[in-house]
Amino acid sequence: MQKSPQDLPQSDRPVLRKWRLAVVSFYGSLLAVMLMLALTISHDVQIAGTSVPLASLKK
Repeated sequence: MQKSPQDLPQSDRPVLRKWRLAVVSFYGSLLAVMLMLALTISHDVQIAGTSVPLASLKK
């Protein structure tokens, strides 16, 4: 079972706080870069066509 931050000794809490800040800032910046790239990259989508004309499909 995991220990909660309240169960840790007083001397370990600043270390936990620094690690938590480092993890959140790393993954937060990674998420921000991914979001920025997703919004700025152009996604040209081409729809595949059929060789059969549409009029002959309606019969």
